Amino acid sequence: MTLSTFVGYSNGSGPKRASFVRQTRRLYERPAHGGFDFYRRPTNAIRAGRAAGMDEEAMTALVEQAPPAARSHFAAVADGWLHYLGRPEFARGRLPEVVEAGRTRWRAGDFELGVSPHLGLRKRDGRTYATWLYCKLEPLTPDVANLACWAMNEVMDDLIPGAEAMVVDVRRATPYVLGARDRARVGRWALSEVSSFLTLWHAAA
Repeated sequence: MTLSTFVGYSNGSGPKRASFVRQTRRLYERPAHGGFDFYRRPTNAIRAGRAAGMDEEAMTALVEQAPPAARSHFAAVADGWLHYLGRPEFARGRLPEVVEAGRTRWRAGDFELGVSPHLGLRKRDGRTYATWLYCKLEPLTPDVANLACWAMNEVMDDLIPGAEAMVVDVRRATPYVLGARDRARVGRWALSEVSSFLTLWHAAA
């Protein structure tokens, strides 16, 4: 299971969750028929552009080279990312630098979650963030953003030792960082989400 899949499940509600898990299980059972990651190209462009200090050029190229069906989506991601980099904290040349981020797995009983931040960002104040980019059309709820942050924080020693987790809802240029005093609360909810996911997963067999 990927972090993207778990976020997609937790960001839904009601009967849609059962449908989501059923479709996900079918993809896992028939990997040859699985879809590709629609937003891999935008996240790769964001990482490459920030690493080279050529964010605008990378986002322009992303949109210009996008397939017609994807162009409006990629344009929204590109605009959102550039708006994020236009936040006041990044004024006067204080844009974050890219650092390497690892990947690992988090386990809870029969549940195994692949955790792969899209990039590491080190801000000019020295704080470093394992950063996961959310690019989908549906807004990311703060609770689910916190869940993704919690999962990354749980395995941070394998990602970027000493760093913090950050999720950026790219289209809306909104970053999320989970405060230390909220981690226990979010952790309890995350485990309940794992339990409900597994229940629906087994029911879909």
